Amino acid sequence: MRKENSTNSINEKALQNFCNASKTLTMITGRWKLSILFKLIDENVNYSEFKILLPEISDRTLSKQLNELIQDELISKEKNKTSSIYSLTEKGRKLKLVLSSLIDFQK
Repeated sequence: MRKENSTNSINEKALQNFCNASKTLTMITGRWKLSILFKLIDENVNYSEFKILLPEISDRTLSKQLNELIQDELISKEKNKTSSIYSLTEKGRKLKLVLSSLIDFQK
């Protein structure tokens, strides 16, 4: 994690303020974020299902990625008695076309 007053952090924030595409890419960049978002396009998923779908991810990393996506308002978390259910927010659903384009790019 960078210091907030480092040159890299300052430059990144300036670029994000200048370019919405850069800001969006920063939101979805992360080793597992795209996989999480792709799965949530089709259905709501609970935490334990993510662990099955992404067996190589550590609990710490999964929690961190999910929390960052929640903070960026791309997904929401609803707790019930036995687990937490994650789903795309309206803002997250707007990424569907972008994510589909990413898949099509490699075809």
